[in-house]
Amino acid sequence: VETHVSSLLRKLEAPDRRALADLAAELGRAERTSQALAGLPSPLNPFIGRARERIELRDAVGAHRLVTAVGPGGVGKTRLALAVAADLAGAFADGVWFVNLVPVTDPAMVGSAVAAALGVGEHQGRSVDDSVLAALADRRTLLVLDNCEHVSDGVAPFAERLLARCPGVSVLTTSRARLMVPFEWVY
Repeated sequence: VETHVSSLLRKLEAPDRRALADLAAELGRAERTSQALAGLPSPLNPFIGRARERIELRDAVGAHRLVTAVGPGGVGKTRLALAVAADLAGAFADGVWFVNLVPVTDPAMVGSAVAAALGVGEHQGRSVDDSVLAALADRRTLLVLDNCEHVSDGVAPFAERLLARCPGVSVLTTSRARLMVPFEWVY
């Protein structure tokens, strides 16, 4: 063990065991954040400005389990939600996941879109929605459901079931209109 510790101290240029332990903790946090960010699309350019909105939305997601960012098309709801999700990645041990609902045309297929984003398959004797709920039941996760307006009739009941059965899951949605569920916090 002493040989390995000495090698680590030398290779990582750490002055002592305490510094080595601090470095290991920092690398662990960076790895968890990197894994958490794996569920988000990579932005093509940096997010600039909107600092106040970013802080307000981040605080809202920290305080409420279902937050909907509402606004007209093209104002940057998706970019803001992705920036906030990236900011919060370290707070969700099991990751942050982005679900693009643009290609979904049937509200009944919202659960399938979430399952595809999470990599959850259907299990025998369970619906896709139930498979997603079972997969997330004991996880600490943030789901970003993007462009909900055209399938809000499917998103609202799915989100209600998800939040009722998965206490560690938070949901950030973007939409042109609110979901109209009682516990929704609208930004």
